[in-house]
Amino acid sequence: MTNTQIGDVDYKKFGATDVLMLSAMLFWALNLSFVKIALRELSPLGFNGIRLLFASVVLVIILVLSGEGLKVERKTFWKLVVLGLIGNTAYQMLFIHGIDLTTASNSAIIIAMAPVFIALLSSIMKHERVHAAAWAGIVFSFVGFYLVISSQLGSFQFSSLSVRGDMLIFCGNICWAVFIVFSKPLLERMSPLKLTTLTMAAGTVFFLPFCIKDISHIPYQDISLKAWGSLLYSGLFALVICYVIWYASVQRVGNTKTAIYDYLIPVFTVIFAYLIIDERITGQQAVGALIIFVGVYLARIGYTKFIRNSNTN
Repeated sequence: MTNTQIGDVDYKKFGATDVLMLSAMLFWALNLSFVKIALRELSPLGFNGIRLLFASVVLVIILVLSGEGLKVERKTFWKLVVLGLIGNTAYQMLFIHGIDLTTASNSAIIIAMAPVFIALLSSIMKHERVHAAAWAGIVFSFVGFYLVISSQLGSFQFSSLSVRGDMLIFCGNICWAVFIVFSKPLLERMSPLKLTTLTMAAGTVFFLPFCIKDISHIPYQDISLKAWGSLLYSGLFALVICYVIWYASVQRVGNTKTAIYDYLIPVFTVIFAYLIIDERITGQQAVGALIIFVGVYLARIGYTKFIRNSNTN
């Protein structure tokens, strides 16, 4: 084992993987605005159903054109079906209904715990050894995330009226963590593109029965080009491109160091809000953003030094 390796995870310096993950976070941050635009004219289930179907078709076409093909072993096929059901059907349903019942503040705080669940589950499954510095980075980033979103959305609230929604989103986070962690071993046998395509397609098949009514009642002739463009962006960038980038990062650097980048989404969202709609960036948001970047540094790059020191002692 080299000084910069633990198990199957390669702890390299900042490179192409990080650039791609930063791009994915930018795409996801922009996606929040496009989703809001689309939901002015489309129902949540209708919107999600169409974009999942669109993303699945695009991914299948790309996979076939790449020459890799759709064929997998029967045992692997059923694993992909289960993962698609957990990560694309159950997660989407829990998130949509959860955010409808609780406040935006509660949702953002609970979703921010996803990297913690991923790191913990990765450690339990012995997929990765999560170093103390990585845990410190996760904690730092969570604190920064809270500062960023609370300055815009208000303080965290937990009342009896929002408990059901909070629990749905909490369960959705667990589904996402299970989806990510149990997908990693499959990346040893297939490409990120193939894994994304097959799990997305499987999840879409299970999701469609829940949204078919909403899709059939959409007044297509009345939907604006802006809404269709927003849906197109969300399906292509937020699902197709970002999911492939995510899995490529998981394959290269592991679950924990990939998941920590989730904390950058609120930072980019605040910046875009300032640039696009001229919202004022508060001092609290700036401090939160700085703390998030420190946390990402600790989790992604900084603790290579800790690992090297522990290996040489």
